[in-house]
Amino acid sequence: MGYNSIRIERERGGYKVCASDPKIEELNRARDSKDGPSGPWRDPNVEFIFETKEQTLKFVEKAMDLALPADEYTSAFDKYAKEAKGADA
Repeated sequence: MGYNSIRIERERGGYKVCASDPKIEELNRARDSKDGPSGPWRDPNVEFIFETKEQTLKFVEKAMDLALPADEYTSAFDKYAKEAKGADA
């Protein structure tokens, strides 16, 4: 699974939010799979510019669940391992 991130940078006229786009990451993973579609790899990092701290925080609050999903490798692995154990029983 790709690295997911959100980063906030201070700019002269406001703030820049850099985030990984989960849709682009999914397309890149599909492209890299054996039976996946062909096409160029795309940089999943996108930038958004905001003038105020309030706009920035409102965006980050909504984007966190998308760019930083709770079901990461560890929890996904644990879930699949538990399902596999149940299949053997």
